[in-house]
Amino acid sequence: MLNIKSANSDAEDISIAIKEVIEGISQESVKLVLFFVSTKYDFFSASKLMNLGFPNSDVIGCTSSGEISPRGFSEGSISAMSISADNFETSTYIMKNIKSWAMLSKHDLLAAGEKVGIKSEDSNQCFIISLIDGLQSSEEKVMNAIGSTFPNIGIVGGSASDDNKFEKAFVSANGEVWQDAAIVTFVRTDKKFFLYKENIYTPTDTQFKVTKSDIVNRIVYEFDGKPAADEYANALGITTEELPEAFISNPTGRIIMNNVWIASPMKLHDEKYLKYYCAIAPNSIVKILKPLDALKEAENTTIKIRNALLDCKGVLLFNCILRYKLFKKENLCSDIAQEYAKCGSISGFNTYGEQFNKLHVNQTLTLIALGE
Repeated sequence: MLNIKSANSDAEDISIAIKEVIEGISQESVKLVLFFVSTKYDFFSASKLMNLGFPNSDVIGCTSSGEISPRGFSEGSISAMSISADNFETSTYIMKNIKSWAMLSKHDLLAAGEKVGIKSEDSNQCFIISLIDGLQSSEEKVMNAIGSTFPNIGIVGGSASDDNKFEKAFVSANGEVWQDAAIVTFVRTDKKFFLYKENIYTPTDTQFKVTKSDIVNRIVYEFDGKPAADEYANALGITTEELPEAFISNPTGRIIMNNVWIASPMKLHDEKYLKYYCAIAPNSIVKILKPLDALKEAENTTIKIRNALLDCKGVLLFNCILRYKLFKKENLCSDIAQEYAKCGSISGFNTYGEQFNKLHVNQTLTLIALGE
C-alpha cells in the first residue's frame, strides 16, 4: 500500500505550527518526509522538530518563498508531506560545498545509491529528489554531478528560496541544516511514479544563437554576434530600458531535442548584456517565448498525471517563484492549486529554480506524482 498525507500551518508560534503539521501527516510506516518552511520561522528549530517527529524516516526540507499544500498556495507557512509505503526505500546524501566541490562527489553519490540498491546504470524503479541552495548559482554543477553518475535515472527538484529576500537559503536532512549544499535523496520503489515539467510559455518564431556567454557567472553577452540586450529588445519592439519589465512575460527558452527548457533573464548587465538565473552555453539556440493560458496548462498537466497513474495518491510540486507572481497577478492561485489537488494530496514550494532530469531550468513547474 501507498499512502500520502500533506498538511500546512501558518501558526505564528513555530512549536504550534510544527505540531499541527506533524499531526496532519502522521501515519504508520512513514518512509520519507518533505517539508518547506517560510523564513518567518527559525529553520534550524523547524528542522530539529520535524526530525524529532519522524525519527525513523528520512526527513528532508528547505526554506521557501511560498508553500503549496491542500490549502492551496500560501505564504508565511510550513507545508509538509509524508509518504508511507511498502517497497519504498530511501537514502539521502548531503552534497556540501557545491559551489567549489560538487563535481568531486561521484564516489559519495554512488555509495548513497548503493544503500538502497541503486547502481550507476539503473533506470527502472528509482528516482532522485534534489533540494539545492538556490543562492549559490551552482545548480548546474549539482545536476552535472548527479547526471553523470546516474545517467539514466529521473531527477526532479527545486532550488531553496527565502521569501524573496535573496539573502540566505537553507536545506536540511534529518535535523541537520546547511548552506552551499544540496540534498540528494535516492528512492527505490515498485510503486508507479510520473515525472513531469510544465511550461506555461511556448516558442515564438524569434530565434537567436548565443555567440558569447559566461557560463560560470550566467551572463549572455551576444546573440548572433550582437549585444544580447539590444537584440532581445529589438525583437520585442521595445527599448533596452523597458526590457526588464518584459522578462516575466517573454522569457527565453533553450531548444534542446525539440524541447523547450526555460531560461529566465534576471536583469540587464552593463546595460547591453543579460544576467540569467541559469547558465546558457555558447552556441546554444534560444527562442523568445510567449505566454500560454496558465490554467489550461494546469488542467492539461492534471490529465497527463491521471492518464499515467490511474491510482495517483499525491503530487510533489516545485513551482518557480516567477510563475507564482504571475498567478497572483492574474488571481489564478486558487484555481490552479485546485487542479493539481485533483490528483491527490499535494505539497511543495515556490522555488528559485527547478530541476528536471539533468537540467536546471527557470519559470517552470517540475513535479513527481506517485501511485500504486
